Amino acid sequence: MKNLLFTFSTLVLLTIVSVTGCGSGVRFGGVVQFEDGTPVQNATVSFIDTKTQYDGQTNAQGKYTLYGATLKEGVPPGQYKVAVSMPNNDDGTTMLPTKYASIETSGLNCNVQSGGTFDIIIEKEKK
Repeated sequence: MKNLLFTFSTLVLLTIVSVTGCGSGVRFGGVVQFEDGTPVQNATVSFIDTKTQYDGQTNAQGKYTLYGATLKEGVPPGQYKVAVSMPNNDDGTTMLPTKYASIETSGLNCNVQSGGTFDIIIEKEKK
């Protein structure tokens, strides 16, 4: 049920983004993995600038491609803050440290220029 709710929420978010933003972009994506090299599956990667958000979903290999306005592949060149989030497990926990879910705390920034990739390494939480 939580996965269905997450999928529905993601689709609603992508629809909102498609209505609020538009522009030509460059093909952009990358890989999200844990420090040990394990791919992060089913995570949402969000690139956010002052006006628009571009999102991608990681696959079984941790690869993502960003989509924005009209759900076409591509991101306009510029500076972005980046967040990575995942749906909660049935017990309310997530596999990712909570700091990555917000652009304010993730510490991830990317300057998109003429295509390319932005790979993300998820560090374990310090205890």
